Amino acid sequence: MKIEKASHISQPVPLSTCTLIDTYPGHQGSMNNKEVELYGGAITTVVPPGFIDASTLREVPDTQEVYVNSRRDEEEFEDGLATNESIIVDLLETVDKGDLKEAWQFHVEDLTELNGTTKWEALQEDTVQQGTKFTGLVMEVANKWGKPDLAQTVVIGVALIRLTQFDTDVVISINVPLTKEEASQASNKELPARCHAVYQLLQEMVRKFHVVDTSLFA
Repeated sequence: MKIEKASHISQPVPLSTCTLIDTYPGHQGSMNNKEVELYGGAITTVVPPGFIDASTLREVPDTQEVYVNSRRDEEEFEDGLATNESIIVDLLETVDKGDLKEAWQFHVEDLTELNGTTKWEALQEDTVQQGTKFTGLVMEVANKWGKPDLAQTVVIGVALIRLTQFDTDVVISINVPLTKEEASQASNKELPARCHAVYQLLQEMVRKFHVVDTSLFA
């Protein structure tokens, strides 16, 4: 598979931080998440129940795996998620940055630029495994369909998994469009419970990320 090159984007903006609680109240964690095969079974990780493979609905680039939330309002799940989150796994060329955090920031800038903005702030940052895995939670105001009058506050969980032996950066992003009430709460550095649940999901996806077939990178 031909790995895509990450876009060259602007200088990182200043960051501010917000402390997350360790556990989302009532969150059942990994007991409900299901293992999925990505890229024809070459990679495995987990996704929550009720998320479906977007390639069954529309065309998805070869380097991406996309899962969308198909839950209905009347359905009950114990993981803290709602009905409008989406998950993207993307295989990109390794970016030439000084350290893993800088590379993570580069990929975050790339994501936010695609959403029509260059302004974002980090709410949480964690090194999961020194030199190879970094996760974070960021907030941005995205211009929906490129229209500023349709701007929406979005929280994104972003993970970078560096596969040095394959010159590949795996970027996992979980998009969380906030309601007006949630956006107001987040602007006061009080993250909605859903954001905590998303960050726990992101970290579990990283922990359970496994390369099964290395020929994917040939």
